[in-house]
Amino acid sequence: MTMLYHLNQLQFAYAKKTVLEIEQLEISANNVTALLGNNGAGKSTLLKLLAFLESPQQGQLLFKGKNSNTSSLLSLRKRVVLVAQKPYLLKGTVLDNVLLGLKFRSIPYQQAKKQANEALEQVGIASFSSRHVAKLSGGEAQKVALARALALKPEVLLLDEPFTHLDQESIKHLSHIMTHFSQSDSQSVIFSAHDGLHVTTLAEKTIFLRSGHCVDAGLF
Repeated sequence: MTMLYHLNQLQFAYAKKTVLEIEQLEISANNVTALLGNNGAGKSTLLKLLAFLESPQQGQLLFKGKNSNTSSLLSLRKRVVLVAQKPYLLKGTVLDNVLLGLKFRSIPYQQAKKQANEALEQVGIASFSSRHVAKLSGGEAQKVALARALALKPEVLLLDEPFTHLDQESIKHLSHIMTHFSQSDSQSVIFSAHDGLHVTTLAEKTIFLRSGHCVDAGLF
């Protein structure tokens, strides 16, 4: 099985307070991996590291066998996308927001619009295309952020507490999207959760975090 991430003796701290301390962790490609832990366990920080939005202060973070470093961060960030638990949407329409990342990557407008509309259709909110984001509910805003991520066609989709604010029908639809994405060529999903409600039937591997450490399931 292809190795996606390898973490070795990794540490990360905020204001000199260590929030992650992981001796060894391997995450395989082409599947759905869950990060399970209570609030404050370090899940969101780990996702930011995996998205290359933060860099470890000690240790190694390898992506597909290659070491992540300052010189490679920009290219790595184009291969992975993180959807935050509370996504930030800019003023404008739903379509404006989904087009944003494609615009930053200098995708020609017609191609960008095609990818954006396909992503909106995939998430199930194509009819929201011209709606102003100020009129969206929390769940609808999460769907827009997911469409924005999918439109970029990343290798790795990182989702922070993705089932928050979603109703049962939306949860079922999102689970299908995540499974389908991971079954596509060279694509993987990693998501965080604070309980195991959606983990057992969706994730092929579960990583348990407690106080910034990876622990055995029996110790969680």
